[in-house]
Amino acid sequence: MKNVIIVGATGATGKQLMQQLMHDPTVENIYVVHYRKTAFAHLDKVTEFTLDLAQFNTLDITADIDCAYCCLGTTRKKAGSLAAFRQVDKDYIVNFGTWVANNTKAQLHVISAVGANAKSASSYLQTKGETEQLLRQLPLTALFLYQPTLLHGKRDEFRLMEAIAYYPLAILSLLPLPLLKQQKPIAIDQLANAMYQLSQQVTDGHHVISSLEIQQY
Repeated sequence: MKNVIIVGATGATGKQLMQQLMHDPTVENIYVVHYRKTAFAHLDKVTEFTLDLAQFNTLDITADIDCAYCCLGTTRKKAGSLAAFRQVDKDYIVNFGTWVANNTKAQLHVISAVGANAKSASSYLQTKGETEQLLRQLPLTALFLYQPTLLHGKRDEFRLMEAIAYYPLAILSLLPLPLLKQQKPIAIDQLANAMYQLSQQVTDGHHVISSLEIQQY
């Protein structure tokens, strides 16, 4: 039986992943970490920890964790500023990765983005690239970085730019060019399924899961 931990469980991908974990008979305990109480707290498998995501070092779990999932992510608009966006998409994620590295031998699965590059002119892709770099420096047993292109599916909030970009990218991805095929929008449940399925493997090292690979799930 396995123990898993997840941060970002209330987001679109996190919710889909939680459904898979809840129905997995090999998962005994799901530790949900969030900055406020969630709707998962009452479920039998779930133990919830409410804390400031800047203070993962205060998290005290004595059970052996087999797998850790990070589904954190926001937008600059929703966060309110570039600094606030970077806090969520970089600082909180690295804080969680550091806790996993220091307290467990678990695999860590993290959502990044296609084009993540610490030297990018895009603040979004730069932040994602810096986060990846910092995570790679941690003494993790295994690190899986998922790099989806545009995500689509049911969300709690409407994202105008995602809606605008969806159809052009979907049409371009039909052209027989690998670079364009990689731009095909990824369904949120595909990403969640990729994270779940790949976490069933017993492996170590660093793995980058491209958008093309995610499309297979």
